[in-house]
Amino acid sequence: MNEKQIKIIEEKLGIKLSNKQILKFQRWQELFIEYNLHTNLMSKNEVANLFEKHIYDSLSIVLWDEFKKTINGGKLLDIGTGGGFPSVILAIAFEGLNVIANDSRSRKTKFIEIIKDELSLQNLAIICSRAEDEPRKNVDIVTFRAVGKIKDILPLAKKHVKPGGYGIFYKAKDVETEIREALALDKNLKEPEIIPYSLPMDVKTVRNLVVFGL
Repeated sequence: MNEKQIKIIEEKLGIKLSNKQILKFQRWQELFIEYNLHTNLMSKNEVANLFEKHIYDSLSIVLWDEFKKTINGGKLLDIGTGGGFPSVILAIAFEGLNVIANDSRSRKTKFIEIIKDELSLQNLAIICSRAEDEPRKNVDIVTFRAVGKIKDILPLAKKHVKPGGYGIFYKAKDVETEIREALALDKNLKEPEIIPYSLPMDVKTVRNLVVFGL
């Protein structure tokens, strides 16, 4: 992570990283690129936009105001975390947040285990299994990023979140159809909060946080 990227995070997201956290991000990036050479965490074309499309996108959860209430002692479960987005990124940036990274693919979770040990991320736990098979985690927030359609994975959020918690979906700009499908399947669901934002790229790239209160 370079000075320009650090400035973007601070100015656009209001996140002030300590020198220790910056060093952890830099070491994380080195390990990610190295590991990705032999284990497919993401396509090589995507690595070129690692900061913009993945680090910044993961951190954009702070644009949801309620998130600030969970960063000191709250618990977040990231289902289908893949290479650690947003789980590892949030664990580095918010040391008081307890993060659980879940994925059923061992080649993904093995890398996250390496990261946890290398960076001494005491607030990060890793589970390699299907979230459907795991006992209830009773967390404040469940996150999904690049996992599937909202209507298909929302039941997992409802299974693991505590009453009054939230299911958060990182989505591209066209989310209305997915939201309508989810609401049609569950009449008890309330309309979600939709928080649009743009990635810091030359070509405008709109994303959305879709937040369901559960």
